[in-house]
Amino acid sequence: MSLPPKTERSRSIRTTLLLWLLPFATLFMLLAWYLHGALLDRMSRDFVEERLQQEVAMIEQQLTSRDGLQTLDSSYFGALSHHLFAIRFGAQTQLSHPQWSAMLQPWLDLPAQGLIELQGTPDDENSTHRYMAWRAEREISGTPVTIVAAEDYSRLQAGTHELHLWTAAVAIGLLVVLFALILLAVQLSMRPVRQLQQDLQALKQGKLQRLSDAVPQEFSGLIAQLNQLLDTLQHRLQKVREANANLSHRIKTPIAAINQLVSSSQPITPEARSQISQRLEDISRQLDSSLHASQSGGPLAGASCLPLEQTRELLWMLGRLHTSVEFELDCTLPDNTRWPIDEQDFSELLGNLADNAGKWAHSRVRVSLSENGRQRVLVVEDDGPGVPAQEREQLGTRGWRLDQQMPGHGLGLAIVRDLAARYQGTIQFEASELGGLSARLQLQIRQG
Repeated sequence: MSLPPKTERSRSIRTTLLLWLLPFATLFMLLAWYLHGALLDRMSRDFVEERLQQEVAMIEQQLTSRDGLQTLDSSYFGALSHHLFAIRFGAQTQLSHPQWSAMLQPWLDLPAQGLIELQGTPDDENSTHRYMAWRAEREISGTPVTIVAAEDYSRLQAGTHELHLWTAAVAIGLLVVLFALILLAVQLSMRPVRQLQQDLQALKQGKLQRLSDAVPQEFSGLIAQLNQLLDTLQHRLQKVREANANLSHRIKTPIAAINQLVSSSQPITPEARSQISQRLEDISRQLDSSLHASQSGGPLAGASCLPLEQTRELLWMLGRLHTSVEFELDCTLPDNTRWPIDEQDFSELLGNLADNAGKWAHSRVRVSLSENGRQRVLVVEDDGPGVPAQEREQLGTRGWRLDQQMPGHGLGLAIVRDLAARYQGTIQFEASELGGLSARLQLQIRQG
């Protein structure tokens, strides 16, 4: 059996940033150090060249204004002792360091002019030095003149090299600081990612309902989409829970009525058997209707019901369930009157209101059906204790119950409110003429 291929783990953002930033920072510092050395050498050469040109010009001026080489004695060269000079004026030669004649004399015979680089070893030393020299050939008062002014570039180069090394030490220090700053910046930039991981973990554990939107701009779109997804899932979960609760509540009353008929000590008559069969069909239709509603998301188009016939059947069933309560029907509508309401929705509306009234009534419940203009009106009243005016607004709130001792789950009136909203209807709770509570349901006629 072959093993599944291993999934290649992608590199972390922190590692990617460090692999890019640290080498680039090192390369940048190396390039800066190299450019510093090149610029330092170029500046040194330009500085030496300018000084040598100036001193050659001064010597030419001296030779022009005075009498030959006699004016260029040792005291003059002593003032410029940091330079080497070799001068040929006609047949005469003057050297700034006569003891180094073996090195200086050949410089006068070189063919090149301008700035030249020379190698030489002074007679009293063993090491070879590097010299930068300016060589010029002139004619003064008809006499050919050759002037060579040189400077020991090795000493200047040693100084610049030491400065360059100190610059390298400073650059290494700056590179260390830069590394630390890069690590700190990466660490700080990854803080929102760590916070997002913590929020996701808290969300998984149920400690959070939504992700915090206090994130950098780069993460705001992602967080908004995740929160939108969470809201959608929460909304769908709530709808599923409500649908399950509604379905449970819908079939509870028919099951209770069947149980009442079956558990009764009286024999089951054909009429009772017919009612049991009809209640089971009601349960089946309730399940089908709930399934269809979950798929379509609303009432059936073109559905209608016979309100008077359904009301009689429901009141008969509730009369078997609440044996101490008399259910009355007050209606002047013709028997063939149709309302544009789904049969299961109408049974749910009336069944919940009448069942709730039967639980609280002392002995009497009255149901009224009427048409008022473009509205269908359903009124259910009881002679029970009623509900204080300040608590009537809470009726129909999902899960809220007036009396925790009364059997039920607090869903009946909530289901009525939801169904009424589907038909652009309203429900009002008022004091009843019978002494208890009056529930007035008004359903809007849909114009086709």
